[in-house]
Amino acid sequence: MSSRSEQRAATRERVLSAAEQLFAARGFETTTIREIAAAAGVSVGTVMAVGDKAAILVELFDRRISALHAARAEHGEAHRTGAVHGRLVDEILALFEPFVALFSSDPELTRQYAAALVTGKHEAGVFHELAAVLRREISDVLARGGCAPDAATRGATAIHLAYLGTLFVGAGAGGDDLNGPIEDLVSVVEFLTESQESEQQ
Repeated sequence: MSSRSEQRAATRERVLSAAEQLFAARGFETTTIREIAAAAGVSVGTVMAVGDKAAILVELFDRRISALHAARAEHGEAHRTGAVHGRLVDEILALFEPFVALFSSDPELTRQYAAALVTGKHEAGVFHELAAVLRREISDVLARGGCAPDAATRGATAIHLAYLGTLFVGAGAGGDDLNGPIEDLVSVVEFLTESQESEQQ
């Protein structure tokens, strides 16, 4: 017999899975809480105990982002502990590639995710624990490139904020093309890393 907490966790997973499938198939706006409940085989109240639609979407994105971090941590340890193999800008931009791919894969859901974050009503890992992971990864690259610890930390913060700007500007611009914001991110990373490199010379 499963414990009550295990049953709650299993129910939560059913709700999140049903919502994810419906958001992808029907879109965020047209999907209703009642439809999520029906797909998950639970009551509307049970879905609302997990969260409203925006809260559910934020959690789904945070899970995907966390999985990308975990995959890189699992497969990238040898690279992170080795020497720098290329330009700092290329190494840092490579850190962002899976996240840019995620946000580009469904621009409509990305817009809804960004809108949910702007309200400030929902806890988002992209601002907290996931932000700390990415900033640490960026800082590690800068440090391997010769930056002093304090400069690497400050540079990582600035680059991470530029990355968040890419998300919000791209989401707010409408359409399916994130090329403009991504080009802006590349320019910011190039400027910051070149500045860091010039200080080391």
